[in-house]
Amino acid sequence: RVNGTETTRFKTNAMIHGVAEYISTISRYNTLEPRDVIWMGTDGKSPDLKSGDVVEVEITGLGVLRNPFRRDGAV
Repeated sequence: RVNGTETTRFKTNAMIHGVAEYISTISRYNTLEPRDVIWMGTDGKSPDLKSGDVVEVEITGLGVLRNPFRRDGAV
């Protein structure tokens, strides 16, 4: 969601590479630490974000990650 409006929805089990495989592959090259966030992309066009937008990612059964978007140099 961007500013409370759903912009994209898809099922993780419909992804070409599953979540477990993706994490396993990434962890071969990078040490994952608590609180790390992995961006796995989207199945469609990403919305144009502007500084100050609030972006939410929700995974059913896991929760919602909510962050303000800030462009480099923006206050």
